[in-house]
Amino acid sequence: MIVLGLIGRPDVPLCHDAAACLVVNGTVIGALEQERVSRRRHAQGEGPEDAVRTLLSAHGVHPAEIQAIGYAWQDAPAGSRSVDGPVPCGVYVSDKLTDTIFPTLSVELGTREIFFFDHHLCHAAQAYCLNPYATADILVADGWGGDGSTSLFHAHNGMFRLLERFDRCWSLGMLYGAASAYAKQGWWGAGKLMGLSSYGRRSNFHYMTFDPASGEFALNSSLRGVEPNGLNWDRLGAQWLEIFENNVFPFTSTSANTFDYAPFAADVQATIEELGLGLAARLRRLSGEETLLLSGGVALNATMNGRIARESGYRNVAGTVAPNDGGTVFGAAMLAQSILGKPVQPLPEDCDPPIFFGPHVANAAIEAALTKWSASAHKMESDKLRKEIAATLARGKVVAWFDGSNEFGPRALGARSLLAAPTSRCVLDKVNRVKGRQPWRPAALSLTAEGFAALDMEPVVNGLTEYMLCTHRVGDSGMQKAIAGIHVDGTSRAQYVPPRLQGFSALLEAVGEETGLPAVINTSLNTRGNPMVLTADQAIELMNEAPEIDMLVMPPYIVQRS
Repeated sequence: MIVLGLIGRPDVPLCHDAAACLVVNGTVIGALEQERVSRRRHAQGEGPEDAVRTLLSAHGVHPAEIQAIGYAWQDAPAGSRSVDGPVPCGVYVSDKLTDTIFPTLSVELGTREIFFFDHHLCHAAQAYCLNPYATADILVADGWGGDGSTSLFHAHNGMFRLLERFDRCWSLGMLYGAASAYAKQGWWGAGKLMGLSSYGRRSNFHYMTFDPASGEFALNSSLRGVEPNGLNWDRLGAQWLEIFENNVFPFTSTSANTFDYAPFAADVQATIEELGLGLAARLRRLSGEETLLLSGGVALNATMNGRIARESGYRNVAGTVAPNDGGTVFGAAMLAQSILGKPVQPLPEDCDPPIFFGPHVANAAIEAALTKWSASAHKMESDKLRKEIAATLARGKVVAWFDGSNEFGPRALGARSLLAAPTSRCVLDKVNRVKGRQPWRPAALSLTAEGFAALDMEPVVNGLTEYMLCTHRVGDSGMQKAIAGIHVDGTSRAQYVPPRLQGFSALLEAVGEETGLPAVINTSLNTRGNPMVLTADQAIELMNEAPEIDMLVMPPYIVQRS
């Protein structure tokens, strides 16, 4: 059985994070975001057709072999047929949008019918199929997911139950997005706001609260302005901005000093953390379960995740490589497959973290790109190549790392990365110039288990730390060893790199042998406003555009500047 999972429509301008997932006989064999192909950040207003074509070509699948298509939003056109079955929240099927979503591919598909699923259910199914737990609670929180903003699910042996859903006006994602916009970080600036929050002192003022016992949200009664009740996205966002302008220093929209907003960012971050903890407590109260899976865009808040993992009382807390909207394509594919009789299955327990879903990159493709750009490259055996990279990093150089199939999702996790030694703030400044990133923003560390121990860090949280979805406090003895990778609050949004993780773990071991610390600063291989690099051709082009990059590595080749 060959199934596609999709999100993204070219006829909806506000649609974003278009992506596709390819499943064969119950196994995900590939997934790809549309932005990686179209080269437009977030692929706003785009469908996933380019990503689909790239996946099918990479895996030798003809469009006519597709037997089912799942779409991760319940926006089926009027007149669509309702589908009976065990999938909650309603399922509809139609062929009326096939030509819209696949402008050039629809005539080749083996089926024209598309199953439309509840958006939050797709988030839940994604978290379930990418984790090894047969039974789990699933907390889904994002900006806007159909008729709700936060959903509480329970899953058992591939069957899902919606326990509670909360109205869109209580959207955690909208609260954080509007706060980011108010603090001059942009509506997409949630990660920036989280970094900025560490520079402010929390006042224990919470903009919203949630009562786990009653399951009710409330706005802080001292706030001046209308209570958020917008029935559409724009109206709700405008209401939050009005509240902030009436209640938050600097009380105007003209402040150019980022740090004026740091205390505000700290209070918003504290609000999100307490809301997350309250929702987790509510879900555990309803189910009595021991495992919690996190999904939805709010699950990218690594500090909130860390508190939930350590304070919620759940034995296991896990996320996925892409809790944002793009990741729903995994759930949509698995749910479409379940309609045809194969239930959603959890990940086998002996699997490595599911991270690298992009197309395979052959040496021939790398060599063709080197020829096209007339790039001077040296081919090296694996051990020598890693030693050369480690020595280069130890000298304070910036290395662009392009290795194998790309990671899915918004985090660089060992396939498309800019790397630097964490011992020097000067080299971090070089990385920030490549990225066009503000110098106050935190850098993330990638480490082996030995690296965590060497920095005396808080323990790895299995299911979160592999995906850079958890912050970890660094011990006093480790602060000077990795000073450029530790934020002002003494934490790092660290990635635990287990053995056998593509070629990245072997590289970190070589770095450890060279420097004594198997850790690097790791950020995504892109420049400001652009998606992460997908192809070898794009990697060389980026190096040519960024003189601060000292070396490009595309195993088995090294490209060095003269």
